[in-house]
Amino acid sequence: MEKIIPPHTYLELRLSQMETERSSWMSHWRELVDNFSPRRGRFDASDKNKGNKRNHLINNTPIFALHTLRAGMTTGLTSPARPWFRLQPPDPAMNEFAPVREWLDAVEKLMYRVFAASNLYKVLPLIYEDAGCVGTAAMIQEEDFHTITRFKAFAVGEYMLDTDGHDRVDTFGRKYQMTVKQVVDRFGYDKASSSTQSNYDSANYLTKVNVRNIIEPVKSYEHETLKLPDDFKFRSVYWEDSQSGSNEFLEVKGYKDLPILAPRWDAKAGDTYSYCPGMTALGDAKSLQVQERESGKAIAKMVSPPIVAPSSAKNARISLLPGAVNFDDDQSKVFRELYHVNVRTGELEDKIQKTERRIDKAMFVDLFFSISNMEGVQPRNIMELAERKEEGLLQLGPVLEGMYDDLIDPLIDRTFNMLVRLSEPGWRGMGPMMLPPPPQELAGQELKVEKISPLAQAQKLVSTGTVERFAGFVGNVANLNPAVLDTVDWDEMVTGMADDLGVPTKITLSDEKIAAIREARAQAEQQQSMQQNADAVVNAAKSLGDTPTTGGNVLNDVLGVGG
Repeated sequence: MEKIIPPHTYLELRLSQMETERSSWMSHWRELVDNFSPRRGRFDASDKNKGNKRNHLINNTPIFALHTLRAGMTTGLTSPARPWFRLQPPDPAMNEFAPVREWLDAVEKLMYRVFAASNLYKVLPLIYEDAGCVGTAAMIQEEDFHTITRFKAFAVGEYMLDTDGHDRVDTFGRKYQMTVKQVVDRFGYDKASSSTQSNYDSANYLTKVNVRNIIEPVKSYEHETLKLPDDFKFRSVYWEDSQSGSNEFLEVKGYKDLPILAPRWDAKAGDTYSYCPGMTALGDAKSLQVQERESGKAIAKMVSPPIVAPSSAKNARISLLPGAVNFDDDQSKVFRELYHVNVRTGELEDKIQKTERRIDKAMFVDLFFSISNMEGVQPRNIMELAERKEEGLLQLGPVLEGMYDDLIDPLIDRTFNMLVRLSEPGWRGMGPMMLPPPPQELAGQELKVEKISPLAQAQKLVSTGTVERFAGFVGNVANLNPAVLDTVDWDEMVTGMADDLGVPTKITLSDEKIAAIREARAQAEQQQSMQQNADAVVNAAKSLGDTPTTGGNVLNDVLGVGG
């Protein structure tokens, strides 16, 4: 729908509204960043590319806890060392059709190679860190000529978000600074404002330029100057702020998929930004610094207590160093403690350790270090360890579902769509193919994404444990009545267990191969049975021929030969 409001006015107003919506979170985010990730936030221009000291924490337990959460989420959800997703056809039965499974396997391998060639595995830890520290994270996925795709994570405080009617993030805004050289390199000299061009001509390359960017659905605002082809659903606009005096846009770019991935830890209905573990642990993180500071002061007073000295010793040369010897005939120059400090350091350390443990619990450290940090009796076997880990996953389960919806699924969908768009000309014989053409059985079908990361598999342990216990029960009953084995579809049990455990599909055979193997086995058993029957007949005949009777032997009697 055409708008009357001018484009620049609309864009500035849109960013201003998003900035107002974000304002109530800013002070809280600053406090969280100061206590958990001092160098991560970027709340104003001075935060960029500055080496000022920011970590003023005395006890770094909050930082270590956040690092553990980041590492645990990275290896548990999107580890670069092992598969973490698998593509599935809409109908599970199609998974047993060899051409379908082979094509899906080829797509998966290519996507894993694309992710490994890009910088995804460097960016994702920052996303998990931001989500755990301040509740919300954001990154952009761009197409790249050399590596197919490229990612960039944004620090908390430098971006703004907005959601659609279903509480899904669909708009991204940013106010930031670039140098004159960066603007010209990125957008071109002709696109820059006259003031930026003047600074560039004068070699003032490091002069700062205020740049604005918004990524939003095309339907949000339609204007001739922002016109894009019909197949683009999202639009990205860059421009210099109103102080530059320019009415031109630095760049207007379209996207067929939303390029922004903005996972939120535990967003409530209607909220743009989210709650997180850092907010749970913030009180303990601040208290810990006070405890550590007071503990240090108490120990310092005990080691070097305040003293009282006679006024006559004011100008005397007296050493208070350990082991020092002072000689003076005036015994009044004796130093003594002003008051005795008796610090019970054990109680202080116990209090500090309790606070540290609460921080670790809030940041799920005990879940990711379920063995090394386990209190009490250690698990006796793998099953018991798995059961203990399941208890921790009960708290993390809803968070994982949010990560799947806001991060994993959109990431895989957009990457797959990129590869399809690059391959379609080749499918029509007009160029190279990134992907082989899909089998006809998948034409027009929407694929499903199955998560097979360690955390996803841990969530499935409940169902696999039930199947294992049922199989053991049937096995025990079969010792009394073997006929009970006929009540179970063992093939379905094995394939279902393989899916739940994330076993690579190339390990399990398709229905066609299983049927062929069983048919060959049945034929071999039939041939073996026929051979055994033939051997039995020959042996019986030989035995009859060797048995003596009145006619010479039994065989002669049967044939009527002999006298």
